[in-house]
Amino acid sequence: MKKLTKIATLVLSVCFAGQLAFAAGFGLYEFSARGNAMGGAVLAGEAEPASLALNPALITQLPGKQVQLSTTLVTAKINDVEYGNAKTNTDREWWPLPALYYTQQLGEKWWLGLGAFTRFGLSNTYSDKGWMLPSAAIGASLNHVGVVTYTIQPTVAYQATDRLSVAAGLEVQYLNFTEKVRFGNTGEIDADLNLDGDSVSASGIIAFFYNANEKVNFGGSFRMRNDHSVRGRNKYDYINPSPSAIPGLGTPQFIDSGDFWGDITFPAQLALGASWKPTDKWLFEFNWTNIFWSCFRSIDIYFDHRPIYGNKGMMGSSQGNMKEYQDAYRIGVGAEYTLSDRTKLRGSFIFDKSPLNERFLDVMLPADDRYIVGLGAGFDLGKNVLLDLSYNILFVQGLDGVAADQTTPVDYKSSISHLMGISVRYTF
Repeated sequence: MKKLTKIATLVLSVCFAGQLAFAAGFGLYEFSARGNAMGGAVLAGEAEPASLALNPALITQLPGKQVQLSTTLVTAKINDVEYGNAKTNTDREWWPLPALYYTQQLGEKWWLGLGAFTRFGLSNTYSDKGWMLPSAAIGASLNHVGVVTYTIQPTVAYQATDRLSVAAGLEVQYLNFTEKVRFGNTGEIDADLNLDGDSVSASGIIAFFYNANEKVNFGGSFRMRNDHSVRGRNKYDYINPSPSAIPGLGTPQFIDSGDFWGDITFPAQLALGASWKPTDKWLFEFNWTNIFWSCFRSIDIYFDHRPIYGNKGMMGSSQGNMKEYQDAYRIGVGAEYTLSDRTKLRGSFIFDKSPLNERFLDVMLPADDRYIVGLGAGFDLGKNVLLDLSYNILFVQGLDGVAADQTTPVDYKSSISHLMGISVRYTF
């Protein structure tokens, strides 16, 4: 049993902390089809209800009552990830990212908004028997990990002058974490560890929009960081354990569950944008976002009940959980062309800098810097209905470095992801 506990300690320090950490590093910016097609460069140009997610001050440009429903379907598959002597890949995953927005003008100066969307997420299911850990943890494999957040954001916006608008919103964020780890590939023990936990945190966003002249606008927002304390249940399912491994436990059964907990911080971010409309037909936008990932150094996971022994204590060491993330940035350039009164065409390019530290790599979502190309179109369907469509292709760069132990080599290969978005907007 001591061997199982030792393996569990290493699995959780390498896998659990790393998975959760990289989920935070894997920020989501797919809030609407128009925003996808414009490369996220939608902080200073044309407003839509989805502006609540990036620059809520823009909703002062929306008359009456408006509602918008958006969904982005993301698909990805990671190939040839090497960690020490082990090598594997992930199954192809499909993630729908739904969002709902509502805005309402209260008078000449005030607007209200309510948004529901996802800002961070990750789901990996490893192929075959799972991700086999390096030699120190032979007999353990990671089968699945999932992290998802949901944000509810009530917002108020105020048009201070004919040119300047400001906004403030409260972000209530829910986080759910799940993981499955299998022990027993050596044949001595066959056991499944299932983790399921969640957390709720509150933070805020402030934003501005400035109309410099008929051709140029500026906008920006600052999101405060989200501090989560994840808590949930850890459950061990033992399947056909050998008598030598666990004396007295000769038949398949479930034993020993308890609580686990750990802290995770999603970083603050500052976004600035500018738009330029040289003619009635063309609109160009630029967006720069800085994500303050340097706040994320490590994560420790605790159990109030360890298998068999039932005592309290920390599983995993601070050295094994070191992440040492670095501040990252994201640059997007978008263009929109008005083809007719009812049709608009869009295109974009994004460079997304990874927060990973190459001296503290793990087996999470193996990805370095990303390049994203976007295309899309908008259609006025009449009767106050607007339809937007988008397609993005994401190129993930490879990366090699070492794990937190500073000795285990890690190598990520390049990969490609696809994103398809649709938004429907209605004005009352």
